[in-house]
Amino acid sequence: MTKKATAYDLRVSPIILKQLLVDCDINQGEIGTLTGLARPTINVCVNRGYMPIQHKEFKFLVEKFIGKNAQARAWLAERGLEVHNIWDPLGKEIKRLHPVGMGARAWAKRKTSPLVPGNPEHIKIIKEVEVITEETKRHFKLFKNPFINDVLEEKDIYMSDEHRYIEAAMIDAAKHAGFIAVVGEVQSGKSIMRRKIVLTLQREGNVRVIFPQIVDKDRVTAASLCDAIIQDISSEKARIKLEDKSRQVMRLLLGRHKQGYRHVIIVEEAHDLNYKVLKLLKRFYEFEDGYTKLLGIILIGQPELKDKLDEDNHPDMREVIRRIQLTEIRGLNGNIKDYLALKFKRIGAKIDDIFTDEALKALSKRLADKDGRTGKAISHAYPGLVNNYAAKAMNLACEMGEGKVSDEVVMAI
Repeated sequence: MTKKATAYDLRVSPIILKQLLVDCDINQGEIGTLTGLARPTINVCVNRGYMPIQHKEFKFLVEKFIGKNAQARAWLAERGLEVHNIWDPLGKEIKRLHPVGMGARAWAKRKTSPLVPGNPEHIKIIKEVEVITEETKRHFKLFKNPFINDVLEEKDIYMSDEHRYIEAAMIDAAKHAGFIAVVGEVQSGKSIMRRKIVLTLQREGNVRVIFPQIVDKDRVTAASLCDAIIQDISSEKARIKLEDKSRQVMRLLLGRHKQGYRHVIIVEEAHDLNYKVLKLLKRFYEFEDGYTKLLGIILIGQPELKDKLDEDNHPDMREVIRRIQLTEIRGLNGNIKDYLALKFKRIGAKIDDIFTDEALKALSKRLADKDGRTGKAISHAYPGLVNNYAAKAMNLACEMGEGKVSDEVVMAI
């Protein structure tokens, strides 16, 4: 019979239940749904003989489920086994088989989806938002979730050296009428950085931020951009004809510039802007008073924006591309511990009480890849993903009864 122990102490040693699930095309997720446990916990159970110590009825529920499955009963009978034997060691390594109800042979031959391209050792990325359970919070002695409402003031924002460089570049573009594109993946912290920049400029007082409110950015036009500028820097009513709007914008910008004010237009979701509008923005950028430009432009968008600003792919965009500064928000690899330490410090907890150093290294490994062309390391450890994986690892560690999140827990999710 299998013994109760922490998953960290157990070697890979599949139990008979593993082979039964494979041969009978039973999804591990069915066991998870039945028992209310996460799929990784079931995986650790069948591969290491681990019994979830906080689930007293786990074995009873699984045996009852197997006992009601005609194919499973026949499988056991053919081998002279009974239901309680499913917890016995299998005696051979089949760790790479993962039953999902598609047929054991198809599963054995299938290609797994990597966490990030190019690294077959990584599992499929976790897209669902993971919420730290109340039980997990009690387990780690936390009074609140460190990843919910985690940015309430400026000191809650984690800034690496790279983030500070991008912040400085954005502020410079705002103050000195620059033209910059900030690119970052989903959950990389683009919106948080934009809010930080806007608040900084508002405190200083001499830079007016223009923020177009059109939700559907692929419907932005020259007229709508003029309307946004007019509404955000004056109380005037926008003219009807585009020629009149353009002259009105130029007059307002020039007048406020002579009064000592600067202006910057910030466009989020800029990857949805069409190529014509990107060229129009360059025309706005060319508004000037003598040698001084009147309007800074900051575009914020996902990697598709970077593609649109690639001259090799879009030579017809060179008039824009050769004038715009492109900067990219990268992942937190190398800074994951400092980032999580800030999140836990906000709620009076210490990162070292929850994650081992090996676990944090494993998390970095899970969220990193290499560029296929250059061989350089690429980090996919964006704040949102780090939060999600950290929460999932904590929930799993709680289920396993682990005192801390270990590297094996991280690699099991």
